[in-house]
Amino acid sequence: MVPALKMPDPPSWPQWDEPVSPSAGEPQTQRRPRPRTVNPFVLLPVLGLLVLAAGMGFIAQRVHVMAMGYQLRELQEELARVQEEHRRLQVEVVRARTPQRIEALARTRLQMVDPGRPATVVLTPGAAAETAGLPAPVQLEPTLAQRMAAVGDWLLARFTVAAEAGARDR
Repeated sequence: MVPALKMPDPPSWPQWDEPVSPSAGEPQTQRRPRPRTVNPFVLLPVLGLLVLAAGMGFIAQRVHVMAMGYQLRELQEELARVQEEHRRLQVEVVRARTPQRIEALARTRLQMVDPGRPATVVLTPGAAAETAGLPAPVQLEPTLAQRMAAVGDWLLARFTVAAEAGARDR
């Protein structure tokens, strides 16, 4: 075992909190130290820098607030433009859905016409020749094939249903 070294007692520091009352015959030995004087050549520049920093912070804050105000105004103007365009497009959609507009587009772009009485043209074999100034063809006795074709044409015309635009069976 190693013997421990004994440390000297720490010096006793005077208690500055307790007032010392001088005795009648005892000289006054404990005094409060005088406060350290501040050099004005150090204090004034430090205070100036603090004021300057506070002023710059205030100016930076005002500049930021103004920039945000300009940005807010621009965004409000853009919002007003977009709302006006939205309103205009809604009006255009309502106009495009009207029956008059749809009918006009069907007539102009799709070349559609009103369904009316179906137009039928009957051609006779001699009509084309007479209008062209040619002699009429000689009528021969129809053959069996011609008679069967005529019956087939008659049946086809009789039982064929033509579709009309806009017509609907209910």
